[in-house]
Amino acid sequence: MPRLRTILEWAVILVPLLTVALVVWFLFFSGSAIPPSGLPNATGGFYQAPLSPPQQYSKTLGNYQYTLTASNIYTLAGRIVGRHEYPAAAPDGIIALDLAVVNGELMKKDILSFFTFEMGDRTLKYSYDIPTALGLTEEYIDEHISNNHLVFLNATLENEVKKAPEGSCIILTGKLIDIRGVSPVNLYIINTSTVRNDGYPAGCEIILVDSFSTVSCGDRR
Repeated sequence: MPRLRTILEWAVILVPLLTVALVVWFLFFSGSAIPPSGLPNATGGFYQAPLSPPQQYSKTLGNYQYTLTASNIYTLAGRIVGRHEYPAAAPDGIIALDLAVVNGELMKKDILSFFTFEMGDRTLKYSYDIPTALGLTEEYIDEHISNNHLVFLNATLENEVKKAPEGSCIILTGKLIDIRGVSPVNLYIINTSTVRNDGYPAGCEIILVDSFSTVSCGDRR
């Protein structure tokens, strides 16, 4: 009986201690694990392939009839650092939303802390004061920041993309398009960029959006 009593006494002491330890572990450690990045290659990118033959789509807005000519399929993957919406008014409203997106080394929050982004009508301005020791050249930075003009044929998809906040990571697929809009009195023309090393005003991608998803950035937000 004394031995049995000793075992029971230890059990009375140890069981509550183990319970408390498990609760503490779940509260402070199990929830702190960083989910892996859901982006391609962990840091995203711009992925492009030619369409042969080119494809055409159409959309009507106000008294404009638009022809959208797709020359390349395109995937945009990275972190949103700026957004600018437009009213659905012709002719410029054919582009509903601009998203500024970064990828590569610029995905990292400690790198982004050196940057300032400012968006306006069809424009993205950015400045940075980044230590040279980080080894990021001006060319690298310019090639890993993009201002993307988004066009939609699906209102539900448009509303979904517009809900994505700055700082979130996304994968957006679609097609690079040139836009021709015709009204009874005017002609509206705007062409997409198809390379990563051009500049304003020709340096923006115009994307007809096919699909969209938000994913883990692989860091704590």
